[in-house]
Amino acid sequence: MTLLDEPRTTSTLNLKPWGWLIAAASGVGIVSGSITIVDKIALLKDPAQGSFCDISSTVGCTPVLLAWQSSVLGPPNALLGVIMFAVLATAGLVVATGGVLARGLTTGLLGLNVFFAAFLTWYMYEVAFSIGSLCPFCTVCAAGCLVSLVGVNRLAAAGGLPLAQRLAHGGLDVLIALGWAAIIAAMLFSGIWL
Repeated sequence: MTLLDEPRTTSTLNLKPWGWLIAAASGVGIVSGSITIVDKIALLKDPAQGSFCDISSTVGCTPVLLAWQSSVLGPPNALLGVIMFAVLATAGLVVATGGVLARGLTTGLLGLNVFFAAFLTWYMYEVAFSIGSLCPFCTVCAAGCLVSLVGVNRLAAAGGLPLAQRLAHGGLDVLIALGWAAIIAAMLFSGIWL
């Protein structure tokens, strides 16, 4: 019997939708982050031209992408985000196509996703209260990160990680992600428009 002929377990089949969710959310993050990288390069070449996504004084990428916070770790935050989303998308596609991830890998992915969600929360705080302009693409990346966090938590729960299992039970991880998104939205609204 070859590896492809092995019967799939019920738990593997139940994880496929979570794999697709992670892959889709990460795909959106990759596209959004890539647009941001190209826009940042153009702005660095000629800051006076402005970003194509500048809509108003409160919604636009130029102030955000030219701020020091957009490259706080050295390379542009968007580049780091694209790398993270690429790793998550790959793992999501493995699961979506019937593969199984090792528990250690799933735990590492969950840690990576939580780190980036926390980092994006800090970044959105800076956008709201220091920069004062909403970057639509950065906001899409934050949403993609929180959506993928739910999917990765479900993979970790299926892999036997106790904390992930407790959070997945009863959809608590979904409620946490929605609450997290609401906190970010409230920060952005109060910092930029109030």
